[in-house]
Amino acid sequence: MQHISDLFPADPQTAANGQAQGSLGARSVREIKPLSPKSAEFLRQKTQAALQTLGQPEPPAAPANPVQPVLQLAFSKWDEDRRGVPNPLIRGGLFSTRTSKARLSFKSAKIASLSNADILYTGEELRQDDLSVWLAIVHLGRNRVLGEPIYFTAYAIIKDMNWRMHSDSYARLRNSIDRLKVTSIKITLRNERSGYAGSLIRDFLFDGLDEAGKSSFVVRLEPPIASLFLHENTTLVEWAQRRQIGSKAALTLWLHMFYSSHREPIPYSVSKLREQCLSEEKDLSNFRARLRKSLETLISVGLLVSYAILDDMVHVKRAVLNRRLQLA
Repeated sequence: MQHISDLFPADPQTAANGQAQGSLGARSVREIKPLSPKSAEFLRQKTQAALQTLGQPEPPAAPANPVQPVLQLAFSKWDEDRRGVPNPLIRGGLFSTRTSKARLSFKSAKIASLSNADILYTGEELRQDDLSVWLAIVHLGRNRVLGEPIYFTAYAIIKDMNWRMHSDSYARLRNSIDRLKVTSIKITLRNERSGYAGSLIRDFLFDGLDEAGKSSFVVRLEPPIASLFLHENTTLVEWAQRRQIGSKAALTLWLHMFYSSHREPIPYSVSKLREQCLSEEKDLSNFRARLRKSLETLISVGLLVSYAILDDMVHVKRAVLNRRLQLA
């Protein structure tokens, strides 16, 4: 039987805790793709600026691989409380608000989006729980070179997302990672004529539950996914607010991400918001009632200070955030 340690070098922190020492999942290991020249140059400049701020010399560039992209250096304001997420992923229906048991299946489907990007998606329907999992994994890997293994236990990531500690959550996590792996997404930024095509997760390995109820994972992201985090395309989201909302309030979670990505949100119609979040609510009046309840929750968690629905147009006022929360 193969083990995680046979394919990936041991992570110093997890190895010390006896983690990530189990059987190999049915996932192939592929050659890592290089970043595009534009993405590489952006991250090189950001990394150099970060090192200068820290008073450290810029490391010499290796001729064969001159850039080692690390998201934390590119976005120094990204910390435990504020998590980075590309705007195209949260300004439309890629991660829907649907909650019915059966998930939709997409094949090269154009996803509704209010960002400056066109999105084509193939795979099983992604929802807000999948977004939480992806955000938590990317956060864990923010200090690593993209494409390097990200080690974590199921216990740690479930706790980070504020899911309940239950066997159902372990199964939910594994199923979500599997969905994120078996995806094909093409995001084309309209203004820059650039984008990303690939999977949200490159590959992963996992161990079954041990006697202590812990399961270990090793996940890798596609290095070119860094292109989604460029310039104004990234939002720093208040993670504590998302945790406070809870994992079952799908519409509230979607609205939280959507309005977090706008410094000064413009009014949108109730029907437009229903369309963008891929709501399964057929009756607009029922959706409007749910929308009001969700907006009230966003006020209580501190994202909004007020809202109004006038002539079926939704007006919201964002809370004034500390400067460290400005978009990267």
